[in-house]
Amino acid sequence: MLEEHLEYVDDRARLEQFREAFACVIRPGDRVADVGCGSGVLGLMCLHAGAAQVYAIDSTDMIEVARETLTRAYPNGSHLFIRGLSQRIELPDRVDVAICDHVGYFGFDYGVVDLLQDARRRFLKPGGQLIPAKIKLRLGAIESPKCHDKVNGWAADGVPPELHWVRHHGVNQKYAFQFTERDLLCEEAELGCIDLQQDNPEFYTWNAEMRIVRDGVMHGLAGWFECELAEGVWMTNSPVSQRAIRRPQAFLPIDDAVEVKTGELVKATIMARPKDDLIAWTVEFPANGRRFSHSTWHGMFLAQDAWIRTDPMRRPRLSRGGRARVIVLGYCDGQRSIQEIEQAVLRDYPDLFPSQEEISRFVSHVLGRDTE
Repeated sequence: MLEEHLEYVDDRARLEQFREAFACVIRPGDRVADVGCGSGVLGLMCLHAGAAQVYAIDSTDMIEVARETLTRAYPNGSHLFIRGLSQRIELPDRVDVAICDHVGYFGFDYGVVDLLQDARRRFLKPGGQLIPAKIKLRLGAIESPKCHDKVNGWAADGVPPELHWVRHHGVNQKYAFQFTERDLLCEEAELGCIDLQQDNPEFYTWNAEMRIVRDGVMHGLAGWFECELAEGVWMTNSPVSQRAIRRPQAFLPIDDAVEVKTGELVKATIMARPKDDLIAWTVEFPANGRRFSHSTWHGMFLAQDAWIRTDPMRRPRLSRGGRARVIVLGYCDGQRSIQEIEQAVLRDYPDLFPSQEEISRFVSHVLGRDTE
């Protein structure tokens, strides 16, 4: 987790662009909600820009990094640190600005649309500001033998033939990859725009046409974003931008490599349901009639929660783990200590798991996650 967040705080272009946006938006005395705050670096920058208070919200252990960082920098500040999913928490009052950098490789694919839509409705004052405010989506045709080999890795010569079937799932995945302008077979195409200051649908469909500018072999699509942080202040991970942040693009493969010639047209349709992290893409080659259709749904190994989403009439029953969790939480009456709860579970349910050590470990996990 520290390694991941170090990449964010060590990205000079990213921090400079947020700093520029905060200088435009933050007013002295503003309250700011930092949704998915991570290390707290953006909240810290808001305080530097004149904000009076930051509500830092994060569901991971990074909330402790944010707490220590902001408290050290502003020991007299009345900042609020809330551990949890932002959609499940309440703030004591509304804020002037809500910020969130859950902008994925493709812009919409890391939860930012849902997070900011909820923050706009419940956290933000009338007339308040969102950062970011808008996301423009871009698309390009890609030639990348390295990506092609990665996607086809499960069918490589060294992999036992019995496992080659997994390739079908691999070619229906979204990958993170850092492309350069040399990898593009076309000029970037405009795909769509998401206005985060408005209500947005749960399901999107975008279409784009790309004109090939050099002969080559197409292996898939690359998607990236241009993100408006404030009026006139944009952040992008574009492979053709000189001011791009260090964030990979999204690679969407096609099932077979296709030779393309200069001047040929490639048509693409992207469909997405961000809440479920689902993306579907169709690629057509009018010059030769070939067509490919893929979806991250087909890339999933459908676990129980996926089946529940597809069959709302299904009558669910508690799993073994669910029953065990209910048992542990049943002892949480506000009177028993952690030690007393563990002893009660070991006494009353000695067969809850195969060993006493695992029962104790499970009790500790449940109490750490679901109690306060």
